[in-house]
Amino acid sequence: MYALVDCNNFFVSCERTLDPALENKPVVVLSNNDGCVVSRSKEAKALGIPMAAPAFKYKALFKEHDVKSFSAKFELYNFKSQEVMNIAKSYVTDHEIYSIDELFLDLNGFKYVNIEEYCLEIRNKIQEEVHIPVSIGLAPTKMLCKVANRIVKEYPERFNGVYALDTQEKIEKALKWLDIADVWGIGRKLCVKMNDNGVYKAWDLLQKPEIWIKKVMGIHGIRMINELKGIRQLELEAASPKKSIAVTRSFMEMLTEKEEVRERVETFGMYCSERLRKQNTCCKMITVFVQTNRFRKDLPEYKKAITQVLPNPTNSSILIGRVVNELFELIYKQGFHYKKAGVIVNDFVPESERLISLFEEDTQNQHLPVMRAMDAMNKKFGKDKVRLGSMSGENTFGRAKLSPEYETFLKNNTLPEANFRFH
Repeated sequence: MYALVDCNNFFVSCERTLDPALENKPVVVLSNNDGCVVSRSKEAKALGIPMAAPAFKYKALFKEHDVKSFSAKFELYNFKSQEVMNIAKSYVTDHEIYSIDELFLDLNGFKYVNIEEYCLEIRNKIQEEVHIPVSIGLAPTKMLCKVANRIVKEYPERFNGVYALDTQEKIEKALKWLDIADVWGIGRKLCVKMNDNGVYKAWDLLQKPEIWIKKVMGIHGIRMINELKGIRQLELEAASPKKSIAVTRSFMEMLTEKEEVRERVETFGMYCSERLRKQNTCCKMITVFVQTNRFRKDLPEYKKAITQVLPNPTNSSILIGRVVNELFELIYKQGFHYKKAGVIVNDFVPESERLISLFEEDTQNQHLPVMRAMDAMNKKFGKDKVRLGSMSGENTFGRAKLSPEYETFLKNNTLPEANFRFH
């Protein structure tokens, strides 16, 4: 059996650990630059606030129902996530961290243990020590774990946070209840095609001929129906290094000054290089882009991207910063209101396997000790405490709704390095 541990309304639950008075009140967490709703309490959902709702459109509703809205607190969410993961994985020998608020646990071999009671113990331990409510779905496959977890969240009053799909009767009943749109891996376009062919519930998909499923969904579809039948196709996976790293941001306000945009873009390049060093890789390709606000039809529109292949792979903040600056000069145009920019690095090679051009000076090895020292100091003393001169050190996220409790949290905790991207 597998277990899926999923944090309930994770960002909102993290906010409530800072201020318990938020319990049972409508709460939403806003995205980068306080733009859209990215997490909602059940009370906020009941008011009809949809996910990804633009915050400015719901100001009146927020005021009418006293909905508490907060800027995203990325450091807090990462901190709480790692606390939850550390407790959950301590109960098993194998696990897979699927996202910031989800992980799979391998319970195979627990033959003489009541696994529902065992998972209830995990849930209670997380609630007691981290104060984050979680739902746990148990099933023989990862896809069925997703189904079981959805049932727990849909009917919290019937289940004490844990539910097991451990018999064929339970699996059949669950699949007849589950809408095809809610099946893990079924996107919006595929859902329309399914409905056009009479597939409205997950159970309907299992009644289709295998040749039809393979034609519509390929080999992925065959694996999907086997997983839904309880035949394991997806094993737990270890975390693998990223094949591409992107740091992109929408600015809180449109920028018109060249040096302001340049500073942001160079800072994004620095963050890319830090992530490269974290996974001990170097990049061979760098892309820089800038764009205006596509929703402002009253302003001239401009967007441009440019890519450069490096003669020698690198993860040096200094070298990447130079290239980013050169590319920025080539694409920047005066007279526009810039809303978004970003840096993307890809085509990675392991740091220990770099092939060096005979015709180019290799300064990567000269910079590496300095970069490692800078990373170590920032890990110890806080993000961007040691940085390059071109970086302002200001937050790349616009967060206007931070609370005094959060400032206290930051002062009183040594934060682990983030394992997740929040953009």
